[in-house]
Amino acid sequence: MPLSLTIKSRSTRNKLLLWLIQLFLLLVLLIFLLQFKSFTVVADINKIFTVEQSDDVRLVSEQVEQSQLRQHVLLVGHPQRDIAIKHAEQAAAILSQINGIDVTVNFPALPKLNNVVDHYLLYQHAFVSSAYRTVLQSNDAPTIFNYQFSLLSDIGSPWVAATLESDPSLSLADFFNQQSLPTSALKHEHGYLTAQQQNQHGEDIYYVLVNFVSAGTGLDLNVASNIATKVNELKHLNTKHVTGIEYLVTGAAFFTASASNSAQAEMAIFGGISLVATLLLILLIYRSILSVLCTLFVIAISMLYGYIALRLFFTEVNILTLVFAVTLIGIAADYSFHALSELRFSKLNQHNPLLAIRSSLLLGFITTTAGYLILVFTPLGLFQQIAVFTIAGLLGALLTVLLVYPSLSAVLSKHTAPIPNIISKLNRVQQTLLDKRTHIAWQVVAVIVLLAVLVGVKNNDDPRSFYQSSADLIAQQQQITKILNVHWDSPYILVAGDSAQQTLQRSEQFLTVLDELQQRQVITDYASISQWLPSIAAQKKSQQLVAQAQKDGLFSQLNGVLGHPQWQQNKPQTQLDIATWQKSPIAPLFNGQWFEINNRYYSIIKLQGIKDATLLKSTLKDYEGVVFVDKVADVSQQIGEFRGHLIVIYAFALASAMMVFWLRYGLFDAFIAVSRPVLAMLIALLLSAWFLDGLTIFNYVAGILILALGLDYCVFYAEHGSCKKITLTTFISALSSLLVFAILIVSSTPAVRQFGFTVFIGVVVVFMLAPRLALVSKRNI
Repeated sequence: MPLSLTIKSRSTRNKLLLWLIQLFLLLVLLIFLLQFKSFTVVADINKIFTVEQSDDVRLVSEQVEQSQLRQHVLLVGHPQRDIAIKHAEQAAAILSQINGIDVTVNFPALPKLNNVVDHYLLYQHAFVSSAYRTVLQSNDAPTIFNYQFSLLSDIGSPWVAATLESDPSLSLADFFNQQSLPTSALKHEHGYLTAQQQNQHGEDIYYVLVNFVSAGTGLDLNVASNIATKVNELKHLNTKHVTGIEYLVTGAAFFTASASNSAQAEMAIFGGISLVATLLLILLIYRSILSVLCTLFVIAISMLYGYIALRLFFTEVNILTLVFAVTLIGIAADYSFHALSELRFSKLNQHNPLLAIRSSLLLGFITTTAGYLILVFTPLGLFQQIAVFTIAGLLGALLTVLLVYPSLSAVLSKHTAPIPNIISKLNRVQQTLLDKRTHIAWQVVAVIVLLAVLVGVKNNDDPRSFYQSSADLIAQQQQITKILNVHWDSPYILVAGDSAQQTLQRSEQFLTVLDELQQRQVITDYASISQWLPSIAAQKKSQQLVAQAQKDGLFSQLNGVLGHPQWQQNKPQTQLDIATWQKSPIAPLFNGQWFEINNRYYSIIKLQGIKDATLLKSTLKDYEGVVFVDKVADVSQQIGEFRGHLIVIYAFALASAMMVFWLRYGLFDAFIAVSRPVLAMLIALLLSAWFLDGLTIFNYVAGILILALGLDYCVFYAEHGSCKKITLTTFISALSSLLVFAILIVSSTPAVRQFGFTVFIGVVVVFMLAPRLALVSKRNI
């Protein structure tokens, strides 16, 4: 055997052996990760955004969100109450079959007035309303009597009759009159919580509440799938048109299951179509089954690399990451296209069949990876996951092509094929355009004009616009809210303190402000524990104030009307603390509004009908330990800030590309190379804004990918000139990418749709502009 062939054979075997070794190590790592590292796929799109929050807000927000995610509601409705109860029991029994689900259909009685009064009477005169306190502080007996007499005349208040005998001052009755219980349309009947509503035909429908709490979060796909499956079984078992039974559900599990099913369907359809289209394209161009199998192998390896990287660097991955993972098919296949074109349509180097394109492949990998690497440092978890998956996948594709394909070169290059006529015609068009190229000054003007127009484009930073929930689930959620009469807004006020009493004191100081905001219609209602539990310091002041008024004879007129003798304080004065209050009949109505975490105490004030969140937030900033928590607004603000940071990211990416091209081709040609993808990105963003009625962060992030792919195309034209082989390779690469991103445009998820549309336009434009870099090349092979 000739020495050159022996060297080639040894080099090829070494490359293949090296690839096999790294694959073996990779598989060992995968087995280890599967055995010892937890990994969860979630469908909560809010988790793709990491909001910067103070420790207090972060700790409580996590508790609140986890509590909300675990809570699920099922309403079983029927015109006859007994039948509704019967099927509610059946639903509870079926749901109880799910491991880790705590189902409740029988509830304790709602707090009764007498029970509430008896609990508060133990702490005589500790509870005085702000209005009553103001009257007492006037020290004017007629004013005090008039106020007390108005309480006696209020025949609609049950509190006076319930407290008068034990508290002749009427301070406790007035305190209760000033409070409002969290409203609900539920009634307690024979151990069940029921609500009643008329349907569209005027028929009364009785709904029975079934509450169930998942041990894990409702956004865990396994939990969500189990819950949704059981409820669907119920609906199939008792179809409404046959039995008259109506099931209404809401909770994170149902939205998660719906999102998961949609994402899985899209992954299967998009991935299948992209893969089949890409393989058919290869078969059409290269006319070789082996070429198809090789490309399929490269794609599979790239997916394996990406999946291992996700498991290695993340414990929780958003399901949208897996939808975006489909884009790797078109990008990873590019490496196979370049190698196949070199092996099929070029005279090969016997020692290293891919030597002519090795530098091009490496430069292309560097530029594409640089674009994705920038996303790793964004505050958006979804893009971090996509970036890690894609970078690892591209590395796997690159290693496979450089180390495995040389072993197949003899077979792949056995029958050299002519370049298709359509590619030859396309190459002639590119040559013609090169002769009529636009002066660089006009290109600079175009960039400036496009940037100026882009500044005035409408931006949408609302994270709720990035996804689309099931219309049926939204309708059920709205109907349940209406039936139960629960209308609290998602933003809330968080009050924090180093002790329980400090937190209560801060809360009660803020109640007067909330009353003023309510009168100004900034909010329509609020619910705070401090309304029902003043701080111990406030309770002592109230007791002292009432005792002093009694001592001064300010209650004499009332005592005369009631026929009571002058009553005396005959019990030691005690105060109600938070631990005792939490055992009171009223406390369950405020579940989830008090937390103790790391020796810090937190109270949540629920809000309803927020009309001006900006005014509310600005009002709160002057109060220590009081924070307005609005995650949607915080996420929107952070997205807006990140959009500004993208300018820096774009600049960094372009500066890095400029440096690489400058060192290799010179400053002027480097500017030409960088300007191509920049023009493509700007045009893609403006067209996206035109067709999509504005831009979101997903459009702007798509611009990074356009830059990366555009620089990749420019590298090959700059390295090899405008020859037919490069025209063929870039055409196939662009077409395979377009197949992937075109499919994303029809996604049911707006975020995916926006991303796909922008990249699709960008790839089309950059494919048209990239051949200008052929003038940089010193050869035309």
